[in-house]
Amino acid sequence: MKLTARDSAAFLKAPDRQCAGVLLYGPDAGLIRERSRAIAALILGAQADPLNRVDLTAEQVKSDPALLRDELSALSLMGGRRLVVLQGAGDKLSGAIESAFDGLSTTTYLIVEAEELAASSSLRGLFEKHAQLAALPCYHDEGRGLEDTLRASLAAHGLSATGDAMHYLLAHLGNDRGITRSEIEKLALYLGEERQVSLPIAMLLVGHNASESMEDICHAVACGNARETHALLARLMHEGTQPVAILRSLLRHFQRLDIARAHIASGMQAEQALAALRPPVFFKYAPLMRRELSLWNARSLAQAQNLLLRTEKELKSGHLAPALVAGQALAQASRLAAA
Repeated sequence: MKLTARDSAAFLKAPDRQCAGVLLYGPDAGLIRERSRAIAALILGAQADPLNRVDLTAEQVKSDPALLRDELSALSLMGGRRLVVLQGAGDKLSGAIESAFDGLSTTTYLIVEAEELAASSSLRGLFEKHAQLAALPCYHDEGRGLEDTLRASLAAHGLSATGDAMHYLLAHLGNDRGITRSEIEKLALYLGEERQVSLPIAMLLVGHNASESMEDICHAVACGNARETHALLARLMHEGTQPVAILRSLLRHFQRLDIARAHIASGMQAEQALAALRPPVFFKYAPLMRRELSLWNARSLAQAQNLLLRTEKELKSGHLAPALVAGQALAQASRLAAA
């Protein structure tokens, strides 16, 4: 069963209604862990016997392909439902998982955790097409989804945020759901009896992370600053950020510029066009966005977006050096701004 991000809420309420196993995959490792825990709690119940949960690694299944089927077939010694969680899965396990479910009738539920998978992935294809399985993508929170996550996390601690503080949090969080939750918990502990997060408090406690570096590299490219682009790309790659994630972040940035240009074409001033964007532009980056609007027109924005889409497709072919290909694409996009 192929699920979309919009299907996630309904699926997570009853993950076993239509399937016996789910693949959680995508770039947001924190969200994968969060959803895995939520599904496990529903499957095992409140009074779960620890022996009813089995955790397997990809290496274990690779070395013993029959292990997964054995665990899925096993019965609970103390009663209750069993759960198998397979972590670090990839395309090399597609055959073992398919064989494990071949003709199998079991009440044991399977959760498979994986990193980002291309549409051509054999593992993703198996879970999307198999009658007993489902594939659920776990993408980074962004836009309205990120704002909803932040507000819900704040509300869970009895907190709210001022407008400026919320803009700051939107600009600095969202790269990992686990980090987002952790940062909100840190704010709640610091505030104590206080109920509102102000901008100074947000800036004090929520520091520099990969999300901010992503924002910075987008502006470096869009401003035609090749040297800064190269330095930020090196930092992100050193921190383990995937090149595809950088390309997608930059693509979203160009799409926002495209929307702002369309607002200007309809008669808005640049300030009004930027103010109309959702999520709103964080004040720190507003001057850069105004400059970028003067550097880019509809034609060059289209060229940049096509370049990024082609590059992502090349990276997913798996035959190229990702860092080199991404660096060349960013340098080319940066030259479009300079031109």
